[in-house]
Amino acid sequence: MKATMVMGVAVAGAVAVGAAFYFVNTQEPRRVLFIDSYHAGYEWSDGITGAVQNVLDDRNVDLRIHRMDTKNNTSEEFMQRAGLLARAAIEEFQPDVVIATDDNAQKYVIAPYYRNTDLQVVFAGVNWDASVYGYPTRNITGMIEVSAVPEMLQLIRRITPGQRVGSINGNTETYRKESKNYNDVLGFTFDSERLVSTFDEWKAAFLEMQNTVDILYMYNNAGIAGWDDDEARRFVLEHSRIPSGSVQPWMAPFVLVTFTKDPYEQGEHAAQVALQILDGAAPTDFPMVTNKRGEVLLNAALARQMGLTIPSDMLASASVLTN
Repeated sequence: MKATMVMGVAVAGAVAVGAAFYFVNTQEPRRVLFIDSYHAGYEWSDGITGAVQNVLDDRNVDLRIHRMDTKNNTSEEFMQRAGLLARAAIEEFQPDVVIATDDNAQKYVIAPYYRNTDLQVVFAGVNWDASVYGYPTRNITGMIEVSAVPEMLQLIRRITPGQRVGSINGNTETYRKESKNYNDVLGFTFDSERLVSTFDEWKAAFLEMQNTVDILYMYNNAGIAGWDDDEARRFVLEHSRIPSGSVQPWMAPFVLVTFTKDPYEQGEHAAQVALQILDGAAPTDFPMVTNKRGEVLLNAALARQMGLTIPSDMLASASVLTN
């Protein structure tokens, strides 16, 4: 419902047209600034953005989007400059609430300039630990992004009774941090873990794991020199004896079950909390939460090759990969 304006001033009351009365909205739109660490066209950012727009649509909100573009530009100099530009956007727009997504928006904008200020902020997409930014504060809350390893294992354990879990991943700093967070945040450790540097090492570890654990987890193939998608797909089909899983969508061709994070969950939560803050709630009314939703990808070719029976409700709710 839009306000009627006369000489730039909102007119209150009702307007009679014929026998009908049309009530006009005299409230000025509430201002929300959405700061995206990345760029339009990046699938994760687009998902969060679409969810924010859907929730705030027709809610008397003036939503503006500022993108930092730090996925395409990763130098420290660029990120510092992007932080200053985002700060300038805040000062110019004077939003009632800021939604800030992913880590770089926190590191270069919100944490250094707006902790414990009057600006109310809802974050999303912060990986694993918000305390590194000093969150929460009296004016900041949001949703922490964690890998859905427990949810993925819960699905696989509907297929196999085994409990021992092994992991094979590239020998990278990113994965070492990921694995540490499994322990520190999720309280989960692997029964067997291999960090490999080459495709041949990955193959050898894969064969070993078939006989030593009940479930195989593969987070990523990054950092594995000589990796060949086609050969890896053939190798997995030929040698898989135990169910496998991942949380990364690009690993779906090489594992049985993939449980990916849902960017819409992050955007919906941030926007819903922002709306309640606009209506008078405080950020301290909303404890920080972690993501729970995800999309299930099921590798049908691998399930057939292994002779596995997949529960019908899992099939119905999953996206099935046929090759």
